[in-house]
Amino acid sequence: MRISTMIFILTACLGCLWSAGNTLPAAEASEKSERFVLVIGAEGTEEYATQFGAWAERWKQLAEGKQAKLTVIGETIDARHSDQELVERELLRNPDAYSATWLILIGHGTFDGKAARFNLRGPDLTAEQLQVCCDRISHPLAVLNCFSASGPFVQSLSGNNRVIISATKNGYEFYFSHFGNFLSEAASDAEADLDHDGQVSLLEAYLAACRQTEAYYLEQGQLATEHALLDDNGDQRGSRADQFQGLNHLPEPGTTTSLPDGHRAHQFAVCALRPVPRISGAHKLQRDDLEIKILELKQRKAEFENEDDYYRQLEPLMIQLAQIYHRAEHRNRPTIHDPLVVPVKAEQTGD
Repeated sequence: MRISTMIFILTACLGCLWSAGNTLPAAEASEKSERFVLVIGAEGTEEYATQFGAWAERWKQLAEGKQAKLTVIGETIDARHSDQELVERELLRNPDAYSATWLILIGHGTFDGKAARFNLRGPDLTAEQLQVCCDRISHPLAVLNCFSASGPFVQSLSGNNRVIISATKNGYEFYFSHFGNFLSEAASDAEADLDHDGQVSLLEAYLAACRQTEAYYLEQGQLATEHALLDDNGDQRGSRADQFQGLNHLPEPGTTTSLPDGHRAHQFAVCALRPVPRISGAHKLQRDDLEIKILELKQRKAEFENEDDYYRQLEPLMIQLAQIYHRAEHRNRPTIHDPLVVPVKAEQTGD
């Protein structure tokens, strides 16, 4: 069961603690929005230009649905700056003004045995150049490398509070990658919602896209030339889709104390399929951090000699998490202005 589901159950029991004085810091006066930076690389041919345009259009619609700030690079020409410079300038522009950044790179990639590059009009963007920009961003960051030979970007960009997805497992898978197409489709596909919570997470979209990519090559009767990876625990290794059972990463030998890939990616909601309880940007950051701390603590449960010590550390984290959901539920409660119409769970604000 997902942590958020458990907490909604606990909220009813722990709601009294909210009124008793165990309060959370107030949300920021100015709500921070998410940011989408969509980069369309050098297409090479008209056929690829059409495909990349279709992928990009889906991400534009997703950004609009999330009411996120959208910047598109690669559709127009700026005589003052190359596309590489525009990417770097945009990522470094007011990084503290956003609650999360989505960087989607669509196009072709190359690898010369030493350096991996994302092909742009003008100078290409290397994994090392992008790493410098990403290191300046402290809020949650998702980088979706939807291009061939993108595997080395996982090793370069892997880090704390980041989700890195590559279309290939290394730089030597250099044939045209179809993964980006399936990822853009899966991001709003109800079939991808494995936990049926009414939204598609980045983890769910990744797993669905991997399944569809594999099915594509089987239908074509071709040997698959791309194998996507997802890294969100900072170990620079990445995980394949076949290492997951449902949304759970299958255990690996020697990794009992560190979280496997998948948890942070599941915190990135790509698309809401139906109205879901809204959590403010500031409180979402707190919630995500608490969820990771709880999961890390559960991962280390066997290390505790006394079970009571384990629960003493777990309890305050669960209470804080319940308070966040209590506040979200209170915020989303409908307000009725007619004093004669007061439905269940509604606040009466009329005189």
